[in-house]
Amino acid sequence: MNLPTRKSPRLKGYDYSNENYYYVTLCTHAKKCIFGAADQLNAFGKIARQELVDIPSHFNGIQIDKFVIMPNHIHAIIIVGCVDDIEKVKPFPTLSLIIGLYKSGVTKKIHDINPETEVWQKSFYDEVIRCEQGYRKIWEYIDGNPLLWQLDEYHASL
Repeated sequence: MNLPTRKSPRLKGYDYSNENYYYVTLCTHAKKCIFGAADQLNAFGKIARQELVDIPSHFNGIQIDKFVIMPNHIHAIIIVGCVDDIEKVKPFPTLSLIIGLYKSGVTKKIHDINPETEVWQKSFYDEVIRCEQGYRKIWEYIDGNPLLWQLDEYHASL
């Protein structure tokens, strides 16, 4: 069986360990609503939130700026290179490494509760935030996402 070649969602030739602000979206497997309601996280959603908040404790120079945990996806702004003395902590981890370890940590803890749960869709969406206007637009989108859940492109029946 010949499967189509999967196109990389990453920017060709871009170094994702560069100091920058990155907007990421991670979706659950088959976009199933496993994190609870948009306004109230269940146990799996609380795990996803805690693991996200803990990312800076695993990596020097990484910060989670803004995020929201939705029933079947997560939006976050991740800052790479947010330290006073950057040269002391370089090189920074790549965005793929950060997300990979995050997904792995969430999956392990969810599997401790229910080993049958399929947690993540492959890969993730990212966008390099290039300007203040783009940053503000993404910040507002993340902030308003729970209010727009019924209209969200990732919405699925709970």
